[in-house]
Amino acid sequence: MVAEERDELHDLLIRIDERVKSIQEDISGINSDRRCHTHTEKIRSLERAVWGTVTVVAGVTARAFYEAFR
Repeated sequence: MVAEERDELHDLLIRIDERVKSIQEDISGINSDRRCHTHTEKIRSLERAVWGTVTVVAGVTARAFYEAFR
């Protein structure tokens, strides 16, 4: 391999490495935003609301079947 080609390849690898590090930092920032305390609380509240709704719907459905077969 010629010295020029080796230098070009080395420069290209350095640029790729810098870009990969930049992407990793971006991903790390996104992941830290996801772990935000307020986001966790909002998700927990939504989960409770959904499970509460499912419970009520199941209760109403069970009551309807009970009344229908009574």
